[in-house]
Amino acid sequence: MSSSYVRAQIRHVEEVIQSDGPDDYFTGPDHDVYEVLVEHGPAAAFLDWFQQEDPYDLCRIGDTAQFIDLGSAKSPHDGAVIDFTFDEFFPRWLEAVADVAKAHLARMASTAIDALHDDP
Repeated sequence: MSSSYVRAQIRHVEEVIQSDGPDDYFTGPDHDVYEVLVEHGPAAAFLDWFQQEDPYDLCRIGDTAQFIDLGSAKSPHDGAVIDFTFDEFFPRWLEAVADVAKAHLARMASTAIDALHDDP
């Protein structure tokens, strides 16, 4: 029997609803806030992977463990658990960080090419 390398629970934190009341003025879109609580394993690595490969289409709030849902049809239920062994998690994490690195390199290359075109 294999044990968990990383285990996280998704908790619903709050529902934010548009209002125009003087005490709670908010005109942004309605959304739900979730927090991904890493109970076991490398929290930073898991959150980086979850941000890239999130099966629920949530949007991360900065570099926190909180994510917002703007009405996805795939919203997680409160208390949803994601559990991986090392052999399951490591290749997924490696692919996610490689994709981020490739995107960063492509952006740097595009910036360099644009700079060449701008020089007389």
